[in-house]
Amino acid sequence: MTAMGRVEFGRLTEAWKGEASDFTPLLAERLDEIGAAIGVDLVSIGKTEVPTIGGRRIDIVAEGVDGTSFVIENQYGRADHDHLTRGLAYAVAPPRARGLVIIAEEHRDEFRAVAEYLNNLAELDPDKGIKVWLVEARAVRIGDSPWAPLFDTIVGPNNFTASVGAVKRSAGLAAADEFWSRFTDSSLRQAVEQIISRWQSLGHGVWYYRDGHATLTARAPVTGGSGQRSVVALYPDGRVGIPFSLYAGSNSGFAVPALTTESFRNRADALFGFDGRGQRAKTGPGWISEARTDALITFSTEVAEAYRDEVERMTADIGEQLVLPDGDG
Repeated sequence: MTAMGRVEFGRLTEAWKGEASDFTPLLAERLDEIGAAIGVDLVSIGKTEVPTIGGRRIDIVAEGVDGTSFVIENQYGRADHDHLTRGLAYAVAPPRARGLVIIAEEHRDEFRAVAEYLNNLAELDPDKGIKVWLVEARAVRIGDSPWAPLFDTIVGPNNFTASVGAVKRSAGLAAADEFWSRFTDSSLRQAVEQIISRWQSLGHGVWYYRDGHATLTARAPVTGGSGQRSVVALYPDGRVGIPFSLYAGSNSGFAVPALTTESFRNRADALFGFDGRGQRAKTGPGWISEARTDALITFSTEVAEAYRDEVERMTADIGEQLVLPDGDG
């Protein structure tokens, strides 16, 4: 009879002893999981222990795909007034955050009422209101596997899913326009257009950001399945950014072994002229050219294929752990 994995649930303290020392840094590196729970694409590694004017600190300040910020407060056990009020105070202060996320193992009924009240006000006046998500968290694992956080949103804005889709579409168009408007060299722009066109013809994606850069993306491992992850970043001045730390698992939480070897790093350093030390290395301006288009596509394809192989490996592992025993069902 084939073995069946057993799912085990636990309290956060069983998996991560320290709230500030262990759990908060983990959340800051795994923003994709929080984003999936609340329906928001959180695209950058969160800033932790962010100081406020009053001398207190916010657990995490994250960034959405449209460049707006989200305040995240997390705690073990039942949510208390301190985290809620501190998060609200920081979220409404200039520059205003787009939303507040409170993560706890349990939320009080009165806090749910407050969150629903604030979300109703935000729906009536989006410019002045603050959107609030209450998220419950617990630890889960299969057999002897490492603990993983499991999130369940119990309160959220009623119309956020529809509105965020419109914002993302408009933000994406605006960001793309901003990216292309920053080119001052026509030959460089043609080279980048060729790179992006070839990349998309291979079935991959492109993300544009409001700060004026774009990233080539590919299907990659994330919690609960597969999504899109950055491969390389392109800048209008001809620079290329290589997110070595992302290959090693930051933000997604999943390292891609083929992209963390000494051999891979040496080849990347030789291609882009790096010194082997930076985890978010960038070339100098003007690296991109028509002559280097093939080399960049080849490198990016290697990364995309490593992502794909890791997705397939993880899918196979999960299938083996959850396979049902032989029998009639």
